[in-house]
Amino acid sequence: MIGRIASTACSADTGGNEMKSRRGLAIGLAAAAVLTVGGCSTDGPAGNRGDGGARTLGIVQFSGDDVYSNSALNGAAKYAESQGWKTITVDAKGSVDGANAAMENLITRGVDALLVSVFPSSALSSGAASAAEAQIPVANWGGGLGNGVKFAADTALGDEIARRVVEDMMGHGDLLALGYRPGLPCQNREAALDKVLAGTEVKVTKQQITIPGAATSASEATLGWLASHQPQGQPIAVWACFDDPATGVASALRQAGRNDVLSYGLNGTAPALELVRKGELTATLWIDGPAQGQDLAKLLMQHLKDPTSVKSQVIGGTTKVIDRSNVESFLAEHPELR
Repeated sequence: MIGRIASTACSADTGGNEMKSRRGLAIGLAAAAVLTVGGCSTDGPAGNRGDGGARTLGIVQFSGDDVYSNSALNGAAKYAESQGWKTITVDAKGSVDGANAAMENLITRGVDALLVSVFPSSALSSGAASAAEAQIPVANWGGGLGNGVKFAADTALGDEIARRVVEDMMGHGDLLALGYRPGLPCQNREAALDKVLAGTEVKVTKQQITIPGAATSASEATLGWLASHQPQGQPIAVWACFDDPATGVASALRQAGRNDVLSYGLNGTAPALELVRKGELTATLWIDGPAQGQDLAKLLMQHLKDPTSVKSQVIGGTTKVIDRSNVESFLAEHPELR
């Protein structure tokens, strides 16, 4: 098994000499700073391709703190391991430079395929270019297609929860929208919210959270906003572009003693679902990320078997709005999320 979020470090030379010369020492140091791997192959840079040994999937986490995106990557890793593959996981810690450096380092170490999460593929140009040069297929969970990125999973899927926010607010009131524009899923989810809010009388305040520390950042932003938004006879709500900051929102509402504020997240993580069950989060949108991760791993493997057999594509996913009316039945169907 791989160490997924908290993992055991492997011995590896990740210094600048391992990196392609055009990236230079700075990116080599970035790779050394972010490398955190578990269940690692000890194969050298020559890798496994064509030698009859086990293939290796290189995985680049957006952040070790991002529970949901890591659950999708874990879905890919579990499937790869079930097929006899090895896996190497790297935490980019929210840094796009770190992600590019990690991709190049993994290529140097001889991985056969790469899976990245959240970072827009357009920002991964150097890592993707190195992969293309080495003929290594790349998939991106949540970051879209791009040059050198053949497969992606659509993780925006925010229309349904955006409509729920407006319905619950009855088209008026005050809304705090907590976004994260460096991440493509949050970009698209914020755009979906904007589209649904257009033409309503909802007054929106937007604030960007920070990563790492999404929950703390969201809690502080919510507490500050609540101070100027006391109960006033009209709907008050907070929307977060994913569940980690939504847990921070719930914490802030609890700390402020506010039970008059609606709150929303996206992804359907176990912590968020527990908050829904307890009545501390109004609703979240569950997206079956682990299944998406597994499907991306399958596409990468199929491409390696026969590059002409699969087209470049963005896969969808199963979604469901979860609130207090259906959370118990949903958890009964998905005990892994308790």
